[in-house]
Amino acid sequence: MSDEVDDLSREADLLIRRIRGWAGSSWDVAVGSGMTRAQRTGRLLDELAALGERIGTGAPAGARPPRLAPHALPDQLAVLAEDLLAALAAADAARPSVREVLADAHAAVTRARADLDGAGFGFRVR
Repeated sequence: MSDEVDDLSREADLLIRRIRGWAGSSWDVAVGSGMTRAQRTGRLLDELAALGERIGTGAPAGARPPRLAPHALPDQLAVLAEDLLAALAAADAARPSVREVLADAHAAVTRARADLDGAGFGFRVR
């Protein structure tokens, strides 16, 4: 299972590096889902927090990350991803729920990357 966790780590790292380059109005660009980049990243944060709760990262039940200014979203995503990856790496791979969380996390990150990568050059569409 460590290969799958490593793959998820690479996917998350690619996404985090991509969004670290956005500033100012870049976060207001609409993506394929109809949300802005900031909103789509916020949705991913919520998804990762829920997955962390399922795997047992120690966050209180129902806790979701607070909404921060867009420039802080990459750091918030990095922390949530790191917590989730650590919990997955430490979990008993034989438990079906662990495999499900890993698959769901990979799907969430992949969907977010596809949606966020589809936007233009960081200019707001008027």
